[in-house]
Amino acid sequence: MKSLRGSILAAAILMASALRADVTIRYQTDFKPVGSPRAGAADPIGKVLGKDLSFSIRMKGNKGRVNSDGSTMIVDFVKLELTLLDSEHRQYAIIPTSEYAGKVAGVIAGMGGPGLDVFGAMKTKVESTSMGRSEVIQGVLAEERQITFTMQTPEPGAASPSDLSMKIVMQIWTAKPGEALRLPAIRELAGFNLWQKLFLNPVEMLGPLAPKSSDTGNAMEKLFAEIGKNQSVLLRMHMEMFMPSMGALAAQTAGQPAAAPFMQMTQEVAEISTAPVDNTEFLVPADYTAAPFEQVLTATFSAKTGAQSEAVSASGPASNPPLTGGVQAYVPLLTPVHHVEPDLTRAQGVQGMVELLVTVDPQGHVAAAEALTGPDVLRKPAIEAVMQWTFRPVMRDGHAVMAYTSANVDFVDWTKGPGGSIPPVDETMAAMERLSSIEKAMPRSPQQVLADLEQDSGGGDAMRRYYALDQMAQAALKAGDEAKAAAYANELLHGKQQDATNWNYGNAIHDGHMVLGLIAVRHGDIPAARQQLLEAGKTPGSPQLDSFGPSMALAKELLEKGERDAVLEYFSECRSFWKMGTASLDAWSETVKKGGTPGFGGNLR
Repeated sequence: MKSLRGSILAAAILMASALRADVTIRYQTDFKPVGSPRAGAADPIGKVLGKDLSFSIRMKGNKGRVNSDGSTMIVDFVKLELTLLDSEHRQYAIIPTSEYAGKVAGVIAGMGGPGLDVFGAMKTKVESTSMGRSEVIQGVLAEERQITFTMQTPEPGAASPSDLSMKIVMQIWTAKPGEALRLPAIRELAGFNLWQKLFLNPVEMLGPLAPKSSDTGNAMEKLFAEIGKNQSVLLRMHMEMFMPSMGALAAQTAGQPAAAPFMQMTQEVAEISTAPVDNTEFLVPADYTAAPFEQVLTATFSAKTGAQSEAVSASGPASNPPLTGGVQAYVPLLTPVHHVEPDLTRAQGVQGMVELLVTVDPQGHVAAAEALTGPDVLRKPAIEAVMQWTFRPVMRDGHAVMAYTSANVDFVDWTKGPGGSIPPVDETMAAMERLSSIEKAMPRSPQQVLADLEQDSGGGDAMRRYYALDQMAQAALKAGDEAKAAAYANELLHGKQQDATNWNYGNAIHDGHMVLGLIAVRHGDIPAARQQLLEAGKTPGSPQLDSFGPSMALAKELLEKGERDAVLEYFSECRSFWKMGTASLDAWSETVKKGGTPGFGGNLR
């Protein structure tokens, strides 16, 4: 009943205010990563991950429009409809607002990526304090509030690369309550905030992104709930993120105090206006075509994460042309047949890693090498070392061709533990964009990926092949060659290279049975698939499985065949090695027991 009254109130506020004023509000965002030599430059992370984290809101009548780089959302406050526009592909979709949060959560989960359930064992805390300070921002009187969010490992100690503890400190300035009575723009924007909370359910969208904390449930939901507790209009937000492990490395390499923030972001209103807004802002362009909502949403996400960044390419390595010198292929991470270690005496006491783009000629010799990231003093010795490497030739249509690959050269004394400099975030993002642009220019079919893996694995000793078998088995399955997939999986499980002391042993057990199980499902042999799933769960674990968890691809297939008991048993087996995934396994088990199928997120691989 309370929710219904709130909904009626929100609609009434919007319909009444719409009669009095049009509104435009625009936010600017500045992002400053730790140790960046370009601190204060134009938002490097935002330019790559979202091109621009700035956004704007316009309101007129009973409609609102939110523009955020590459995508536009139009909402009808009375009809309770939402229209999403994808400008790159000239397409649109219209859905009821009641479906929005669930569909967004589903698309995010389906896109996969590393899971955040590694936070499951952490203790979390959210604190909010009124600072008692006021400031005028764009003519609006604002009051300041501070929110502190901490995630702490159960046994805090010295910072290490595995320490995932973090603290987020946010200063938030919102319009004072009386400003909504004085200023029409603030009144209507406050109504829009309330409407979004009631009808778009933004907290539900956090599901696939939010780490679950064992002591407080959904930790990030609690943070966002605290941020949104005040329904007033946000005028400025300054956020600092602290991570002990990253701070310790930054102290070594970037000359910053260990206690300095790992990241800072400021978002502030740059314009508030009640100037007339044109009606056409809320119309679907005539040349747009209708498409399923999930397709439009996925396209807008892809545009934000995969498009070439003009800002980065103009200032970093991505400005170089992606194709040169007759290069015909790009094969990431080829394994050198002959490897030369760098001259550590040239490092001048600096530790770190250099990432390079390497050009391999048809004979397998390195024709060129370009450093993409890494300390300046290490780049030349890294290039000199790589220029002496040799590779298996890359083949296309039966002929060896000039090809790109990527390589990493370490200048780290591992006997002293992990260390070395952290590349500036904008430099890392520029390198990612460079390699991504090359990969897009030289796409490979699943069959070509398999052929490249087979060709590369042919050089060197038996252990080289053993380490490649896992990738080849999964690549063969994706390429539709079940005979090869089964052969590689069986060799992975029973080959003479099997050694229980090898770091890859647990991966071999899990992934070999997983591939054989997926093949069995395709042939309708459910008993065999069920047995392979349980055998996969008996792996002793590995560095990768212990951290990121096991694949749930076969579990999902079997759930669709009604094999719930087998999947629950598989979850139970996974608990023995995936300690960091306890919260996920608990949630998935509960969903399966209720007859549902979990989304699985990044574990659906």
